[in-house]
Amino acid sequence: MDGMTQMPASLAIETHLMNPPETSVIIVIDPKTAKTILDTRNGKNRPAKPNKVQQFAADMARDRWGLTGDTIKFGTNGLLLDGQNRLSASAKSGKSFLMHVVFGIDPDLFGRMDIGKPRNAADILHIAGFKYASALAAAIRWAHLLDTDPYNRDTLQPDLVLELARGKYSDIEPFLKVGHQINKQFSHPVGQIAALIYNFAQRDKNKAEDFARTWQRGDRNGKYQIIDLMQALLHSQKANNNGRIHELARAGVIIKTWNIFRAAQKGSLAQLNAALTTKIESIS
Repeated sequence: MDGMTQMPASLAIETHLMNPPETSVIIVIDPKTAKTILDTRNGKNRPAKPNKVQQFAADMARDRWGLTGDTIKFGTNGLLLDGQNRLSASAKSGKSFLMHVVFGIDPDLFGRMDIGKPRNAADILHIAGFKYASALAAAIRWAHLLDTDPYNRDTLQPDLVLELARGKYSDIEPFLKVGHQINKQFSHPVGQIAALIYNFAQRDKNKAEDFARTWQRGDRNGKYQIIDLMQALLHSQKANNNGRIHELARAGVIIKTWNIFRAAQKGSLAQLNAALTTKIESIS
């Protein structure tokens, strides 16, 4: 087959990394080489997609894999830029596969690859090295909505989310822990809760910590009763709607509760019920 190297895959890849050919090279990549590439040359790619890996592995195991013209790509820095799902499938299935491999790509062009398969905000944050990228992306989205317009349904572009993560909301990441803790107990979305507590903390750090701590502990007496009423209302709304509650309704109730709590008012269930259907209040 024209353009097909006869060298073992590992040697062919090392050779072409040092001296990149101008055209793609067809290589039979064995499972051991695939795993070595993933372990040593997989840079800041977005996370592998388990469903894709499973699908590719099944095709390889059944000898249904063919040379389609798709490529595996390496940068001039020696790192893998594209192909981790296919390599993962080979390692998983124990099957070798035939592939066009391209070497010598400028790593700065990484963001222009796979334009037909757009990277979402979580992908971009993961590639940039942020932990808990999915939850962080959701938290930044909600923090931005709370600062602008909660009713805006436009999708934040990934590059803006990255800019916000590095700039305006660079201090939001620690609040993901609170979001995870409340999610674990009450199944509320990590990102939205993190953003709300973050926003509350910008106004009153000590009270925000007290609010989150009380919510987790389930205190019911005195000034904390309104938080207990809030959680009971959110629970009943989910129970009556097949486990669902609209994110705007949830935000409205939590913000109303915070405003009552911060003002040291007693508050009532009727006020929280009204917050389910009325315009979300400004955060005090």
